[in-house]
Amino acid sequence: MTPNDDTIVARATPAGIAAIGVIRLSGSNSLNYLKSCFSVSKSISPNTICVGYFNDPNTQDTIDHVCISYFKAPKSYTGEDSIEIYCHSSTYVIKSILNSFLSLGARLANPGEFSKRAYINGKLSLTQSESVIDLIHSETKLQHQASLNRVQGKLFNHIQSIRQHFMTLLEQLEGSIDFPDEVPALNRKDTTHTLESIGTDLTRILSLQDLGKSITEGIHCVLIGKPNVGKSSLFNALLGEERSIVTDIPGTTRDYISERIHYKNMHFHLYDTAGLRNSDDVIEFLGMEKIQTLLKSASIILWVSDQSEPLTQDDKVVFDHIKDYQNYAIILNKSDLPTNSSFVLPKTSPLFQHNCSLKHIDSIHQLKQLIYDYTVSSFQDQDLEFLCNIRQQACLNMLSSQVSTLQTNLQTEHHDDMLAIDLRDCIHTCSELTGDAITEEVLDGIFSRFCVGK
Repeated sequence: MTPNDDTIVARATPAGIAAIGVIRLSGSNSLNYLKSCFSVSKSISPNTICVGYFNDPNTQDTIDHVCISYFKAPKSYTGEDSIEIYCHSSTYVIKSILNSFLSLGARLANPGEFSKRAYINGKLSLTQSESVIDLIHSETKLQHQASLNRVQGKLFNHIQSIRQHFMTLLEQLEGSIDFPDEVPALNRKDTTHTLESIGTDLTRILSLQDLGKSITEGIHCVLIGKPNVGKSSLFNALLGEERSIVTDIPGTTRDYISERIHYKNMHFHLYDTAGLRNSDDVIEFLGMEKIQTLLKSASIILWVSDQSEPLTQDDKVVFDHIKDYQNYAIILNKSDLPTNSSFVLPKTSPLFQHNCSLKHIDSIHQLKQLIYDYTVSSFQDQDLEFLCNIRQQACLNMLSSQVSTLQTNLQTEHHDDMLAIDLRDCIHTCSELTGDAITEEVLDGIFSRFCVGK
């Protein structure tokens, strides 16, 4: 994989009218192209900001009064000569500056091409590059921290450390195969302990990914219950606004409604669902099918019941829908009213049980805190270093499986040549995860998710 020789250009700020727009240029001809367009009284020095006029290179007409920064290779984001132009963000100015560089021989950058060049030129590892897009899209403090940790290379360094263990074992093993009189045989007992430690570490990292999904995608909280137990009222109370229609008529909500709230650096995706009950109504049946899909992807399920009324057959219908899930909680609504003597819950093992009254705002705050506690609070700051995307998780799963195979083969006295093959497989998977061994097609897929100017 070799660096590109051509010079690329793109806007780095969103389209639209604004005070400032930024245009990026990267490649060996960046400075020459700039000198053809930029008039300034002093020479352009690296790592400084110059103020001057940007002129059309063909007509010499002034386009804008701009600031520019010049980053000389290799001390730039891409590792190449790079220019950043800070201009007024009008549609005409941006287009004119881009067209000026295109007329001189630059080409428009592909999505993510600046970051791809940074990776190719050794300025970023692949895991760091992938985290750039997550950092750009982060909306909460936890999302930002998780992305920033990976941009800083903490996941990369950890996997490199694991890879080095495999390299050391392989060097010892192959040395003993090729030079049995000079290099001692691999100590299988010590190797077993090393592999057990690596396997435990990988299992821990993989176990974090479900919680990591809650941080990166938000907590998906589904309210479920029979009709007219107060689901929509509770939904509105959690939102802090009237989003769902609330009436005394059972079955008012026929389809689910979703909204998002922000709580303690987390996004909560709330879903108010249609009341579940035995019904021949075709529309209600379709609504129930949608609810089943929601339940499968829910971070937490809130079974809302009215403790002031007897438990009915419809309540049991709801319980039958959720009893096999491990992530449901019971919300005893209307707790400001006396508990009905016939209200007896089935034997269950919920995450928690909460008495809730919409007349007492504290009970709503307590419910939000309970949801947070049971989905995110167990997460430690250091765990944020190991949150992975889908590609990285696939590599980690593969590596965990390969380590298990290697442990089994080690215990069953496999020949050293076979163990060497197993170790090479582990090393290759580590390299694939960090980007040291990856195809151009996979790279293109990764960087195509980026915006053009990044």
